[in-house]
Amino acid sequence: MEIAVESAQPIAHTLALRLPEWCSAPETTLNGEPVNCESRKGYLHIHRTWRQGDRLKLSLPMEVRRIYGHPQLRNLAGKVAIQRGPLIYCLEEADNGTELHNVWLPAESRFSLIEGTGLFSDKILLQADGVRLQHTHSEERGLYQYDKLPGQLQPQPLTFIPWFSWANRGEGEMRIWINER
Repeated sequence: MEIAVESAQPIAHTLALRLPEWCSAPETTLNGEPVNCESRKGYLHIHRTWRQGDRLKLSLPMEVRRIYGHPQLRNLAGKVAIQRGPLIYCLEEADNGTELHNVWLPAESRFSLIEGTGLFSDKILLQADGVRLQHTHSEERGLYQYDKLPGQLQPQPLTFIPWFSWANRGEGEMRIWINER
């Protein structure tokens, strides 16, 4: 975002710019030079005498962050959601296969930003290394098996799409909160 001052007379004023919670490191320049600003109650306050032609530029980098639910939210225990800037991301069956409840995102996985194509052109997708439980449980054994997890964890790349973009490639499963290990 860029603000250009158009005032024939210099004016002493405090400019307060809203800083969204999702941005932990805003970058501000005034006339091309970095500005040290005071952040207070969600706003960046810049007090100065503004002059004709002053240009203030605010950049809000969109870092990928992990979101965790409150510990009292039982359904979210051991799960994580992914956010980039103001956007929440999800896993969709079209990219990651079925049974998304059997997919885990390791805590140490790093995200790569991928330029979307086709339906996702002009959108950023995220990819990370994950794992999937490849189960060997057969229906003949019933719902339960004793003494051993029926399967192995296999590496699987995970593709996250912006949540607002899901359900445009046919029917399929979608998950926002995924297992973290």
